[in-house]
Amino acid sequence: MLTVLGVLFLLFAACAMLYQADTRRSAFAVVREQPRVRVVVRAGAWLLFAITLAMLAGLQGWERGIAVWLAMFTTIFIFGLFLSSQKPDWHAPAGCISLVAGFLFAIGGAVS
Repeated sequence: MLTVLGVLFLLFAACAMLYQADTRRSAFAVVREQPRVRVVVRAGAWLLFAITLAMLAGLQGWERGIAVWLAMFTTIFIFGLFLSSQKPDWHAPAGCISLVAGFLFAIGGAVS
């Protein structure tokens, strides 16, 4: 269960990273001004997507893991879009908190 919660948090963090990597939407000036930082943020988001897919595939096998990952990704992405449209100032801090919480839950799930 901790691994699934970790995947949810990490997926939200990855979606927030992709959202923040855009020059018009980013809450961080360094991301808006430097193209290299945007590339690194996007690469980090794609890396998180791959990590979460591997985590779910390790739990349920690739046949179920991909389908469950897509369902979780869709749900989290819609939630992220809703949050960014209703409370744009909350999106970046929520993504940072989600990244930390996701790694903590994922580590806790791997240990237990």
